[in-house]
Amino acid sequence: MHAISAILLGLGLMMPGGDPARPSDADPARLQETLHDHRDPAGQSQAALLLVQCTSDDAENAVRQALEQTEEVDVFTALAGAVRLCQDGRFADQLLSALRSVRPAVRQAAAEALAVLPHADLTQRLKEVADDPKLELPVRQAALWVLGRSGRKDAVPVLLDHLEGDNEALQSSAADALAETAGQSYGVDAVRWREWWDRHKDLSSEQWLEMRLACQTSRVRRLEGDLDRARMQVLRLQQQVYSRLPVADRPAYIQMALEQDDPMVHALAGHWALELLPNVEPAQQQILVQVLFRLSHDGSVEVQRAAVLGLGRVHDPAVMDRLRTLVQEGRPAVRAAAARALAQQAREEGPDAKVRRDEVIAVLQKAVDDSALEVVVEAADGLESLGALDATPVLAGLLHHHSEAVRETAAQALERSADAAVLKDILAALDDASPTVRFSLIGALAHVGRDGGGLAEEKQKQILDKVEAVLQHDADAGVRSRAATALGECGGSAQLTALWRSLTAGEDGRVQEKAWLAFVEIAARSNSLALVQDWDKTMAAAKQGLRRVQLLGEILTRWQKKAEMKTAVAPVEEMLVQAELDLGKWSAAFPLVRDLLSRPGGETETNQRLHWLLTIGQQAMQEGNKTEALRAVQEAQPYLPRGGPLAEEFDKLQKQATP
Repeated sequence: MHAISAILLGLGLMMPGGDPARPSDADPARLQETLHDHRDPAGQSQAALLLVQCTSDDAENAVRQALEQTEEVDVFTALAGAVRLCQDGRFADQLLSALRSVRPAVRQAAAEALAVLPHADLTQRLKEVADDPKLELPVRQAALWVLGRSGRKDAVPVLLDHLEGDNEALQSSAADALAETAGQSYGVDAVRWREWWDRHKDLSSEQWLEMRLACQTSRVRRLEGDLDRARMQVLRLQQQVYSRLPVADRPAYIQMALEQDDPMVHALAGHWALELLPNVEPAQQQILVQVLFRLSHDGSVEVQRAAVLGLGRVHDPAVMDRLRTLVQEGRPAVRAAAARALAQQAREEGPDAKVRRDEVIAVLQKAVDDSALEVVVEAADGLESLGALDATPVLAGLLHHHSEAVRETAAQALERSADAAVLKDILAALDDASPTVRFSLIGALAHVGRDGGGLAEEKQKQILDKVEAVLQHDADAGVRSRAATALGECGGSAQLTALWRSLTAGEDGRVQEKAWLAFVEIAARSNSLALVQDWDKTMAAAKQGLRRVQLLGEILTRWQKKAEMKTAVAPVEEMLVQAELDLGKWSAAFPLVRDLLSRPGGETETNQRLHWLLTIGQQAMQEGNKTEALRAVQEAQPYLPRGGPLAEEFDKLQKQATP
């Protein structure tokens, strides 16, 4: 009960139900009546706080009288909580008397209040209580608890005396109190505690308080870590339970998850609802929509924002009304999410698509005048996607805003809408201090320059040169990896050198991966056999055998599907065979060589293919695979010239492989 009252004290003055009086104007008689109204715990806490804060004699006497009447536990705990909150030393006598109460709740509330009171002789009076053998043991233990929680330096000798006493219960309480004061864990080892006290007893008041602050800070960090681990464990358990439920039972479980207070559980429930929404029956869909509705009122802005974005996928008049309300009344991040969700609603097809689109455009046009720029960005981007506004210049202008969040939002929007008109702004903004902004702006450049984009050659080169520079010099690996991807999207053969440099310069793994994908994409898109042959030689010289095989294999797969590249397929196969044999991958090269031999060719081409087949057989023999070696010999027979060195080599291989 006392814990509930303490919480209500912090909320009491914010509760509805009238205009709270100022402490100096409060009517003690009316407050006393409210204090004794057991049906209104919030009113009791508010009245207790106002009585303690009131400076009149009547209010002070009322508090004293109520603290002396410990039969009404809820009244006492409300007043004790108010005294603790105000740290009012006027009522120390009443609290010390209450410490002797037979009611545990009263005794605990009094102890918690006494622990924070700045009373001059409090330590001495608590010592008298703890030392009195006539008092009940729980009362004496409570006195030691207060001494430990008070953190007073003069309390330590009292606690040490009881630690060295002969009462085991008091020894344990004294040890716990010392641990609370010192932040050490010596248990009931009196010798170690005496050693600790000898090292600290000569500290000045300031040094003692510094030591106490360090202990409390360390404890807070530890408790926060324990709390985070406990929360993560709860999340894991929630996920395990959810994953084992039948699909039909999951909507009800998601509803139950909303009853918990943890925002992370709410976020998980929202994720589940969005994941499940397209795959359940209409009745269950309605439950999930209600879940998203509830989360759109959540106290956590991140949870609320995710739910609002999810509502953008739901076609329902009530959802539209909720989103329109949130665009005007939510917090900035939520208003921005609502604007994006409305734009998503308007883009969906349906019998009422035109009416819905017109309604959304009207709402977003008002949102463009919002005081929060992140809302303006989303509204402008939504209007542009609906063809109602050219928002690109607006977004480009926001790239120079002082707020990083606004620049990030504008850059992300430009990834979808940038054009040549804002190229100068994007290039200038690539020096932004935020990696997130630079990352999105590289995407915007790729959007402008993709497939040439109808740009003049000069502007296309300007884009590619800038992206190359970012790939080579940007401090953030994520931005460099995005630059590599952008080159793959809009670059040409001239960019292969820069990408190759990133592959061989000891780059970050993410950058190398994206650079390689971009390299393969450009090479395959080039449709140039000469280009592929040149890079095959470069990779062979650089001993990049695996990448060489990957490149040629991907190009072969793509070019086989292109009628215009039909004549280039065989040369690429030949390069791939050589690359695989250089790596000893004879089993992968075998079917390619058989395919090449089946194709028409001159004497030179046939001899080359037979030499590859011989190498396959020899490598198979080296691995002890005589069966495949014999198969190589058999495949060669129809094409072998009679006599000659090549025929002799195959005969030799056949003898080695024959059992």
